[in-house]
Formats: sequence, C-alpha cells, structure tokens
Amino acid sequence: MDIEPGERLVLVGPSGAGKSTLARSFLGDLSPGLCVASGAVTIDGVDALGASARQVRLLRRRSCFVDQDPGVALTPWRRIDQLTEENAARPGLGINYARELGLPVDEDWLRRRPGQLSGGQRRRVAIARALSVDPGLVVLDEPTAGLDPDTARAFTELILSVTAGRTLVLVTHDARLARAVGGRVVTVDDGRLRQGAPPADEGRGATRQAPEPAWTPAGLSFDSLAVAHPYTAPIGPLDAVVPTGALVALAGRSGSGKSTLLRCAAGLHPPVRGRVLIHGEQLAPRVEDRPRAHVGSLALVPQDSSLALAPAVTVGRRLRRLARVHRTDLWQVCEELQLGTELLDRRPGALSGGQRQRIALAAALLRAPDVLLVDEPTAALDRATSSAVLASLEQAAVAGAAVLVATHEADVIARCDSVLTLPGAG
Repeated sequence: MDIEPGERLVLVGPSGAGKSTLARSFLGDLSPGLCVASGAVTIDGVDALGASARQVRLLRRRSCFVDQDPGVALTPWRRIDQLTEENAARPGLGINYARELGLPVDEDWLRRRPGQLSGGQRRRVAIARALSVDPGLVVLDEPTAGLDPDTARAFTELILSVTAGRTLVLVTHDARLARAVGGRVVTVDDGRLRQGAPPADEGRGATRQAPEPAWTPAGLSFDSLAVAHPYTAPIGPLDAVVPTGALVALAGRSGSGKSTLLRCAAGLHPPVRGRVLIHGEQLAPRVEDRPRAHVGSLALVPQDSSLALAPAVTVGRRLRRLARVHRTDLWQVCEELQLGTELLDRRPGALSGGQRQRIALAAALLRAPDVLLVDEPTAALDRATSSAVLASLEQAAVAGAAVLVATHEADVIARCDSVLTLPGAG
C-alpha cells in the first residue's frame, strides 16, 4: 500500500478486524503482544518499525495518532488548556484548533479537566492536542464515535477543514463518514486488505414491545434531579422512571449531559439537587456513602472503555472472577457479545476499541445488576456487532434489569422500549 502526501485514506471493516492495528503501524507503533512477522513501513524514507529512538522522536513530531478512546490521550488531572498546549508547535495553536473544532474555549471551560467533559468533547480535545504539533500525517481512529448525527456531520466538515493539505488516515465503521471524507477506501477483514467499501449492512432489527407500565415496578427513578459541572448551568430538573424489565434510551446531542446523568446515578457525580432512587429507595449522592447492597445493585459501563479496565490485568482474569462471585455464565456472555475465548488471555491494550467496549459490558453483565447504565455501547462497532450488543442488553432487560442506554444512534433508539431525551447541545 502506498499513501501519497496529502492523500485521504479511509480504513473500514468489522470490529476486531485489525483497522486500529494497521493504522498504528503507519506510525511505527505496535500494540502490546505483537511483533513484525515481515515487511516494513516507510515514512519519508525511514523504516518506522525499525527506526532508532531518535528517528522515532523525529517521526512523531511530523505525525500524530488519536486513539479511539480519548481517555488514553488525556491525563485526567491536567486542565484542558494545559493539555491542548502541552506539545504545541506554537503558543496558542492547540487552543486555536480546539476553537476550530467547535469547543467553547472561554477561560472557565479551559480550566476544566477531562472528567468534566462529555465523551464527544474529550474526543475533540484529543484531536486538537494532536494537531497542535502541526503534523504532516494525521491518523484518526473513530473520530465521530459518541457524537449525535448532526454534530457528527458538522464535525466531519471541521476535521476535513483542519487537516486540509495533510496526509489523513481515518479509521471508521461509519459509512456516512467514509463517503464524506471522499478519499480512497480500504476494507480490512480477516487479515486481508481490499480496495473499496464493504456492502451496506442490513438494519439492526425491529422495535421491541414496551412493557406495560401498569404492572412494571420502578427500577431506577430520578426525582427532580439536576446535575452540573463547575462554571455551567444545571441540567434538569429531571423526573423520570426506568422500569424493571425495560430497555430505555437516554438521548440528546453531544454535550447535553447524558454521561453526567449516568455518572450521577452511579454515585460518581453528586447532583446539584434532587434524588436518585433504586426500587424506591433513595441512593446516597456519593458511591462511597452507599451501602454494599446499593453498590452491588447498579453497574455502569462508561463510554471510554479505557476507564473501566485495569491495563495490567488480563481481561479473562477479571471476567472469570466476576462469573465465579456472581455465579453467572462467562461463556454464554462471551458468545452473546461475539467475544472469542482467545481474547481472555490478553490485556486491554492488546484489544481493539470495540473489543474493549464489549469486555467492559461483559464485566457489567456478569454482575447481573438490578440497574444497568451503559454509555454509547455501539459507538465504535459495525452493525453486525452492534446488533449482538443490543440483543445482550435486551436479554438483560428480559431477565429483570432496568437498562438505561445513553445513545445518539437512531437504530439503537428503535430497539428500546422508550426514550428519555435531554435538551441542550455541546
């Protein structure tokens, strides 16, 4: 494969096919557990996979990679202004790119830390930080994952604008994004590459019949709940019920507060006012103040899978322990989520972003919680894998859980019993 200066290359294919692995290799970066069996990657005449430490440093100054999980790139305790300007080729360049990518770069917002941003905002900060080195080669892994359709379309235009004149390699499962980029499309599947996009996927399925509210008890309830970050207006008040046995979509534009609301329910973000209840019992605002029974009744799967998995522990070790403690069937969960057993011996860093998402979901399902909170579970998955994930969430609801799924995807919303929509944009 040859990529010309200034060319746009789009890598598509199913989850776990090797798109991210291939994209990383363009910068001389190998995922943990991999070695070079044969071949080379040459950038401006330098073998990136066999380069010396000095040559690698020079290559990294002329190129950038933005991971699928923005949490990987952003140090959680540093402010946004520090992160965007940390490696900037010129003072103010990182903040300028953040502004061009549609972020509110006023003084109060720049003082926030990554945990105070939505998933879509963290992704844009990671891209602005990467572009601040003024690279000639830009590699972006699923840059529109976690964004609502309107924001994703506008964001695609912004990406093409800020990368104009640069060599752009884009990894995506989004056919609309692949078409909008307008470059060469290469499909990665089963270890092989071929020119062109794969055939269009079929739809994910029909809408489920909603449970009857007349007899369905309340699993999770929000009572006049309002949440906020420092320097921002509160979101709410919100009065809503997620019934036991129901799959409910939490919809809204990027930055509207979906992730914050889920974290509030999980006890990781105290509310400004109002209450969160489970089976009619009020939950303490902070998870550390909740009794063990309440903590064990609720599971959160965050949008950034890197925040949910211990990097030094094999995923199998964690999943087997959860299955043993909660007496649940590990192999059934793995089969439902299309996770091959060969993945269990790997650490999170040796998995694709889509595989990490499903491992985090598997860990939550193995706990068999009364309330399951899931943030954008299909954002970085192809349609076939997304359908399997949604089927698992439906099964969790049938088994008696109250399932709340933050999403912007119309196909996911169509599979849910009801929709809770948050106003606002970001």
